Amino acid sequence: MMEKLRDIKPLVAIPDYSFYLYLLMILGVTIAVALLVYWIIRVMSRKKIRKKEEILKQLRSLDLSDSKKVAYEITKKGRFLVDSSSSLKIYEELLRRLAKYKYKKDVPPLDSETKRYIKLFLQMGEDG
Repeated sequence: MMEKLRDIKPLVAIPDYSFYLYLLMILGVTIAVALLVYWIIRVMSRKKIRKKEEILKQLRSLDLSDSKKVAYEITKKGRFLVDSSSSLKIYEELLRRLAKYKYKKDVPPLDSETKRYIKLFLQMGEDG
């Protein structure tokens, strides 16, 4: 019986790569999530640019002879064009000037200074 026991081989080391596979899997998932977040941010910023271009197009196509409609449309959509402190100041001044063209049944036509502010604001929206 002892002779059969002499045939037993010593223990062999089995390489275990599971820790490295686990680290590789974590790295892969992290890279995939980072790429997904980057893609989502990129898509959202493109939509913002398209929306800004569409609003600029709509505001440029306004008929300046209809002062009441111009006042309401610029008040409603102009805030999407504000992207700096200087454009914010011009927008606030423009809103102050347009206030007299709203909330009344009959309004006077736009004065030349207000038209100049509108053109300046739209130009800043285009440049920004």
